[in-house]
Amino acid sequence: MRAGTKLEVSLSVFGDEVFLPLCTSFAEKAARAFGLAEAEALALTLAAEEIFVHLCKTTAWGGAVDVRCRSGVYYVEQDFSFKADDFDMEAFNLTAKPSFQDERAVEETGLLIASRMVDRFTLSESEKGLRLTLIKHKAYPEIGEVSLPPAVPLVEFLIRSPDPEELKIFSRLVSTQYAAHVVPEAFHFPGKLVDMVLSGDAEAAIAVDAAGHVGGGLFWQWKSDVAVECSGPYLFDQPEGSTMAQALVDACIAALGRTSAVGLFVPYPTPELPRDYFEVLGHSRVNKSDGTHADVTAYYRHLQEDLGDVVWVHPSLEPFLRHEYQRLAFVREMRPVKESGETSPAFSVLSTDFDRHVNAVTLRPVRLGHDSQEIIAAHVQMPFREQVPRILFEIDLGIPWHSHFVPGLLANGFHPCLVFPYAGKKDLVVFEYSRPEPLP
Repeated sequence: MRAGTKLEVSLSVFGDEVFLPLCTSFAEKAARAFGLAEAEALALTLAAEEIFVHLCKTTAWGGAVDVRCRSGVYYVEQDFSFKADDFDMEAFNLTAKPSFQDERAVEETGLLIASRMVDRFTLSESEKGLRLTLIKHKAYPEIGEVSLPPAVPLVEFLIRSPDPEELKIFSRLVSTQYAAHVVPEAFHFPGKLVDMVLSGDAEAAIAVDAAGHVGGGLFWQWKSDVAVECSGPYLFDQPEGSTMAQALVDACIAALGRTSAVGLFVPYPTPELPRDYFEVLGHSRVNKSDGTHADVTAYYRHLQEDLGDVVWVHPSLEPFLRHEYQRLAFVREMRPVKESGETSPAFSVLSTDFDRHVNAVTLRPVRLGHDSQEIIAAHVQMPFREQVPRILFEIDLGIPWHSHFVPGLLANGFHPCLVFPYAGKKDLVVFEYSRPEPLP
């Protein structure tokens, strides 16, 4: 389906601090072997040290701890797998603050340090126990001031995959000629874009003439095993009536037709997107560079017949989903989720994914606790709001407990705006925060 070399190494030890030097050495050497620079490798190693020490002192003391390090080409992923009745991750919240009031608070400070050392983290549960995954991205230089080849109208062109240098040129042209909200974050780091394609997580197509002039291009990346997100098409000084945009989209659809992809969505289309190729998926609001907002229409195209699916839905979200599924002709069995007094952790945990080029942050559930509504409110009220005014929240309808966050989202000013089919374990629902004016 997708190409890419993603190597991994693993270590299995007991949860005893006598193995701490072995664990940290493994983390550092694996991170450097997989391409992290010294600073990033040190950050991941420090995170690994704090996690392992915490496990030795608490939930996994004396038990087996499996550590796995995996190369994602443009990032490094590190797993800790262990058995535990519970693993308190409150310190992983962006809203958490260090405390030295008691022994428990001091122990959690290590987790707080670990959470700040990595770019993303996830927690998954199975019959075998818990798996905490830390993700650290490689550092890449931004575009900076560069001279670009002149864009020229192409009367004749062909569509093909770019080589690495052409891909860098393509990214620089896009970053300098298009509005920020239609430019993926990776385009500001040409080397990262090259590595994303090398890894197999993304692909690109460009339109070139016989001399090699780049007239336009298209970029798409896998969001799940069957869902693909498309960016573009981007055209550079092409004449009115050019068929280049359609040709680029056709090339993307043809390439995906040989894969397991079920659907293609375009959350932030360019003006050149051939709208008649797609269905309207929904609407969202983005920040513009002048401080104002713009409404954006997202699009979707089926690549295979939708055979239907089962999703987990909170009753308060059902009217929105029923309307969207009927409008889009998605066959879904909506199963309700409802709390029935079952035991759950005291604290919820959210991950945060910043995109500073468009001043936005996306929140995702990591763990559900009794304070789900309060933790959402705390993230909305964080000081970064002035610099990052756009807040999104994603829930996966294939993970039942995600839907328990819905009441807290609605109570804190979020509203559902988009459904991305099959973009997670099942469909992803995106909530958008509508802040009151003036800012609190």
